[in-house]
Amino acid sequence: MNISTDHFDENPFPNKPSGGYEWWYFDALSEDGNWSFVIIFYQGNPFSPEYIRNIENKSSVPDEFPGVSISIYNRNKTEFYSFAEYSADDFNWVKESDTCSIGPHSFSKSENDSKLVYSIVLNDILPSGHSIKAELEFNSSIITEPSIDSKNPNEHHFWNLIQPKSEVSGSIEINGKSGFQKITFNGSGYHDHNVGLEPMKEDFKDWYWGRYHFDNSTLIYYVMNRTNEKQYKAWLISNENGEVIDEFSSVETEGFLRNMFGLRSARKITLKSRDSEVTVQAALPLDDGPFYQRFLGQAIIHKDGKVSVAEGISEYIYPENIYSKKFWPAVKMRLRFANQKPHWVQRFKMFYEWTW
Repeated sequence: MNISTDHFDENPFPNKPSGGYEWWYFDALSEDGNWSFVIIFYQGNPFSPEYIRNIENKSSVPDEFPGVSISIYNRNKTEFYSFAEYSADDFNWVKESDTCSIGPHSFSKSENDSKLVYSIVLNDILPSGHSIKAELEFNSSIITEPSIDSKNPNEHHFWNLIQPKSEVSGSIEINGKSGFQKITFNGSGYHDHNVGLEPMKEDFKDWYWGRYHFDNSTLIYYVMNRTNEKQYKAWLISNENGEVIDEFSSVETEGFLRNMFGLRSARKITLKSRDSEVTVQAALPLDDGPFYQRFLGQAIIHKDGKVSVAEGISEYIYPENIYSKKFWPAVKMRLRFANQKPHWVQRFKMFYEWTW
């Protein structure tokens, strides 16, 4: 894994090979603990059956499969969900203004008085009648002296932790599962950028990731299980300046459970360093599918004789199941192809919500 914290290195990776993928990830939790969201912009959507079919036929071009996924949660209940795949012409990146747009959705980057600001605009009406309008800002200090910089020319994955913690504000209007709601959002968030230069299943067996905001620091971790090795990193990062306060040297995964699709994952992760110990509990499932899980979790840290607790987001990916065609009918009920006739399930509010 190549890891960095460089906001200048965020332009789309040129000439990604067949099976490659790229995403720009944003998430946030509200101050009152009620609302959270995850928004992901893709170029080379790694969860797309159409893209995978083209990979297997040796005819895939990642740029032809952009997409946007949007999940809005009230506690552990999905209030709005959309995952749409677009055509190559619907993806636009303007380098001069640091702006990315995919279909009706966009994000842009700016710098203001040593602050890094991302502005997100969402605007869509789904065939089911669900809709979203949102304007959000992610505001953080600029990490001027990167303290995480790990490069390996033999690695095919690049992970850029651009905003370990940001202040997030804005408005979200949704016509969702509970009808129309207007949310004035204030909270904290996270943003990163990932690039993979080969299909996920060729790079790793499975992958755990999570981020948790404490009062003065942020915990970020990943555990990547490969055929012959377990690769992991975890840091405690200062919320003030992005410096690494602590790096964890051991990881244990336990509390394995299976979901209704047979996906087995650890619900408890313990991280240890010389001075600290953290237990992460993936408590409430937000997204619980055949190859991907997202949890609203809790992290408890013991450091300097004190105990602190934070709520955050954990994820798990098992890429082999993405390629299993027995799951594709269910995927196609959720994943909408914006320039094609929608799946019949996506035209009915009740049935589409059932897929969330």
